[in-house]
Amino acid sequence: MLEEETINYFRFSGARTLLSAFRHRAPGPVAEHAAALEPTLRSLWLAGERGGRNLYEVAAEVRLMADALEPGFVGPTVVPDDLREMATGWETEEPWTVLRGIATHTESWKSGFVARLSRAVPTSPELASRFPQLSEFLANYYGQDGIATEDDMTESEGLLLFIEECHRHPICLWCLPPLVAECTEALAIFHSEESLHRFFEVENGLGSGTLAWSDWLPLIVETFTSHMREEHPPHWVSA
Repeated sequence: MLEEETINYFRFSGARTLLSAFRHRAPGPVAEHAAALEPTLRSLWLAGERGGRNLYEVAAEVRLMADALEPGFVGPTVVPDDLREMATGWETEEPWTVLRGIATHTESWKSGFVARLSRAVPTSPELASRFPQLSEFLANYYGQDGIATEDDMTESEGLLLFIEECHRHPICLWCLPPLVAECTEALAIFHSEESLHRFFEVENGLGSGTLAWSDWLPLIVETFTSHMREEHPPHWVSA
């Protein structure tokens, strides 16, 4: 069973993502901190649209933090140490007031979101949040003990070895299609080898081995999709 401290850490993961904009600087006036939050709010909004935690849930986490930090609070909520240290380190006597302002802004962000998105130029970290499973896969694949360290193994052979590990359990349905989706999304966003290399390799430190990115990502899509078609016909229970 997970320890309460671990559970509590992840209980505030949405707030942690939102407030990462202020990890190394205190929130300024409302207009300034609203602008600083924009990339993170866009990321969280998109995650919510895809079925993840929505902005109202994130705002609720921030409000719980504010309540727990305010003097005189009595209740079960315990703010994780990293978030407590960040908020109490801001140059303000009432961090809970700042947190409530951030929560209110977060709750109201979706109002007029089309205009916000149409004017937005995404940041690199914001775009990287679209590829969590692909990033983890590539980091592990080319890591110190990853599949790519095997001598004389081609990328195609390495992918088959990864599939073999997934299939042995088997967890292919839960691991392979999401990776295919993120590879396809990357190819839809980055239209050239130059932009793929700049984003994944230069800015995010990920690798493609001996292949060009414009060959590597389609190879992942083709290899994983072929395995699903050959070994995992559609199967589910109707509601």
